[in-house]
Amino acid sequence: MKPKILAAAPAVAIASALALGLSACGSSSSSSSSGSSSNGPVGSQMTFGGPPEFKTRPDGIPGLKKNYGVEFGKYTVTDTGGPVTVNALKRGQIQAADLFTTDPSIQANNFVVLTDPKSNFAAQNVVPIINKAKATAGVKQVLNGVQAKLTSDGLAQLVGKVQNDKQDPKAVAQGWLKDQGLSATGTGAKGSSITVGSANFPENVILAEIYAGALEDQGATVNRKLNIGSREKYFPALKAGSLDLFPEYTGVTLQYLDKTATATAPDAVYAALTKALPSNLIALDKAQAEDKDAIVVTKQTADKFHLTSIADLAKKG
Repeated sequence: MKPKILAAAPAVAIASALALGLSACGSSSSSSSSGSSSNGPVGSQMTFGGPPEFKTRPDGIPGLKKNYGVEFGKYTVTDTGGPVTVNALKRGQIQAADLFTTDPSIQANNFVVLTDPKSNFAAQNVVPIINKAKATAGVKQVLNGVQAKLTSDGLAQLVGKVQNDKQDPKAVAQGWLKDQGLSATGTGAKGSSITVGSANFPENVILAEIYAGALEDQGATVNRKLNIGSREKYFPALKAGSLDLFPEYTGVTLQYLDKTATATAPDAVYAALTKALPSNLIALDKAQAEDKDAIVVTKQTADKFHLTSIADLAKKG
C-alpha cells in the first residue's frame, strides 16, 4: 500500500491546508504577535515555522535562545521538514524555518542554510531502533548491512525522487536496495515478524521502506505502520511494543530521552544514546548518513539582513 504522504497531495489541497494551518496554529513568543520593530534583533522581526516539538525541544527554540540569544517574534506550527514548511517559507508566511539538511527543496529554491558554529544541533546519524526481542542475529545482520550503505548524499537523492519527482517511497526504496546489491532473496530473517513504523515525513518513510524491504527479502514477515506523526506519539508505542522497528536519528532521539545530554560528536552521541534507551530497545549500527536540523531562510531574507550564521539572527536589524 502506498503511504499517503503530503508531498504527493494536489497543490490546491496543500495550499488549503497551509492557509488553515498557519492561521490556526501560530503562537506568539512575545507580547507582540508581529515581532519587534525594525530596530530590534533580526529574529524578533521574524515568524518562525517548524513542527510542534521544535518549540520545546532542547535544541529547538530553547537551544537557539540559550546558545545564540535568538528569539523569534512568532512561532507558527507547520510540519516536520515537509511541503507545508517549504511553501510557507517561499510565500513569506514565515521568514525562517526548521528544515533537514538533506531536503532537496533547499537547493531547488536557493534557500540559505545558516551555519551553526556553536553546534546547537548535535550529530544526527540515521540509526535503527529495534525491540531487543526482535533483534535476532539474522535481523541485525540485514539491517546493519543496510546501514553500511546509507550516505547523506544518497539519502538526499532518494528524498528528491519522492518529493520532487512524486515517486512512490516503496518503489524508491526497492530501487535503492537493488542498486546497492541488497535485494537478493534469502533466509537470514526467516521466522521473524516485525512491525516497522515511520514518522510523517518522506525521508523517514523511505528509510522505513528500505528496512522493511530488506527484511522481507530475507524472509521476515513485515507489518508497516507509516506516517505516524511526531516522536511524542510514536516513541511511546515503540517502547510499549506495538512498534518493533523505527528509523531514527541519534542526536534528536538522545535529547528526547535525556534532556540533560550534552554530547554533539557522532560517536559520543551514539554512545550516550545506547545508554539512554529503554531497557527493551537497542540501537543497531549508525549510518554515515546524517540528516541534521537546520535553520533556513530565503536568499532574499539572507541578503536583506546579511545572514550567514544563526548568530546573525540576534543582531540588530
